[in-house]
Amino acid sequence: MLNVKGSDFLKILMFATALGAFGCAADDSSNATNDDPNGYSEDGVAAWGDAYEERSSGKSDEPGCSGVIVPDRNGFGGRVALTFDDGPEPASTNIVLDVLKRHNIKATFFINGRRVDTDADRAALKRIIDEGHILANHSQNHSNLKTLDLAKVESEVDRTHTIIQQAGVEPLYFRFPFGSSSCQTADLVHSFGYRVTGWHVDSADWCFANSRGGVGYCDPATFKYVPDSLRDDMVGLVLEQAQQKNGGILLFHDVHMNTANNLDEVITRLEAANFSFVNIDDVGTFPLLNSDDVNDFSFTGTPCTDNTTCDFSANASCLTFDNAGTPAGFCTIGCDGYCDDFPGRAPTFCVSLDGTTGSCVSKSGVENRNCEALPGTAPILKDRFIGASSARPSTATVCLPEGL
Repeated sequence: MLNVKGSDFLKILMFATALGAFGCAADDSSNATNDDPNGYSEDGVAAWGDAYEERSSGKSDEPGCSGVIVPDRNGFGGRVALTFDDGPEPASTNIVLDVLKRHNIKATFFINGRRVDTDADRAALKRIIDEGHILANHSQNHSNLKTLDLAKVESEVDRTHTIIQQAGVEPLYFRFPFGSSSCQTADLVHSFGYRVTGWHVDSADWCFANSRGGVGYCDPATFKYVPDSLRDDMVGLVLEQAQQKNGGILLFHDVHMNTANNLDEVITRLEAANFSFVNIDDVGTFPLLNSDDVNDFSFTGTPCTDNTTCDFSANASCLTFDNAGTPAGFCTIGCDGYCDDFPGRAPTFCVSLDGTTGSCVSKSGVENRNCEALPGTAPILKDRFIGASSARPSTATVCLPEGL
């Protein structure tokens, strides 16, 4: 990437994409998405649904551009990181900070700049910093940045960036409102030096804070993705997802009093289930999120000659074959219809190499120089292995040695 940031980057990108002239955008509240639990627009709720489906599937048309998918997918070892969006809101944020202090837990607060307006707001911000938590950027107005022109996106990022700097912190992490990003908005955010930070566990606390059906109940008409058995149990929803993932980054919103009032029970039940707490900058738990070069880590399609290279999952292995008398291979993992993608790497595809089971392989793409980066392979058109999944029939050009 060119060594430019903020408006300089924007000038280059917008010129290259012929998006027209721009200036420094003023605050445009008409483009802001209301983050009051009773005031989410229809588009805002739809954006939450899109984020849920993208996070759950692990698939993205452009995985490196995703605002919700975290590059670290597993290997958390029962470690969780608590994150809070949309603050500060002094009344509820201070309760959250009290609970964290009582449990000796550090967390990350992704703030909206427009909320830093009063002395009480600034005091809450100072307390976040003084008590050792991470202060991070969640844009100025909580707009759906994917739908804005780049001049406004640049303003949304830069204004909150400046507020955090003025508080004495050099921000490193950015979260897109709703996890809603495009390649252009992700590139712009990266130009500030940010690590785009999604989440693994969605508390859906904004829905439980909604008055429809009563606070503490997530109405299916508001958010359909919560299991019916957990519609009145936000704590249970969080615990179930954390156990499924064996840890990961948890998403909450410190602007909601219902979240603040239930946080102690969330933490207590996670502790009782033997989870431990880290922050998002913990390299041992989230090495890919905190890496400047994803190519330092193995993934599906990484060249290998034995299984020791393929350490990205306990179920990964090296598919070896002969390449003109020289041992060759690449990392793969079993699949049933779908495979995870990874930012900065070629997209993946589930195929069958034996007629009965599925294996994840790399699609032919610019990331692997159309298979040239995988010695002994060539672009081959293959059908998707569906297995017992609900995946639709599809074909893709993937990198495989002849005969497979």
